[in-house]
Amino acid sequence: MKHKKFKKVTFDNKKREFHLEYTSGLKIDCPYSALGIHEKVEEAAPDSEVGGHSFYFVLESGKKDYVPYDQPLHIVQLPEYAKEQTLYQMTKAINEFIRKEKVPKRELARRLNTSMSQLSRLLDTTNYKKELSRLIQIAAMLNYEFKWEFKKAI
Repeated sequence: MKHKKFKKVTFDNKKREFHLEYTSGLKIDCPYSALGIHEKVEEAAPDSEVGGHSFYFVLESGKKDYVPYDQPLHIVQLPEYAKEQTLYQMTKAINEFIRKEKVPKRELARRLNTSMSQLSRLLDTTNYKKELSRLIQIAAMLNYEFKWEFKKAI
């Protein structure tokens, strides 16, 4: 994921939202309500102690809190973020299925008609350049079915 650091954080107490800019250039607005904020914000900025991987805000009551880089991405449902999270969760589950079923990876590679290095890339949770269909295919080989679900965002 390329959106891991905040470059600039501003806030608007009238609109009750943060204006966030990532070092990647992505700009998003994050509503106070999504973060459970019910007071005015007095101050906000990237958190230099963690290299901008979060931002802090100070409320009118003096309370200080922090928001990690990925929370606003989840709140606004950035498609790129949602895709990467889906691939991560699926890959993690498939790795667990492989352990549970005790299927040799060499056997999986043979059944997929691919190399061991390609299988390793498919099973790498940090690799987001893979096809969802290949993960579904591996799950099917392990006798698991894929079920897609949409639910109302809170």
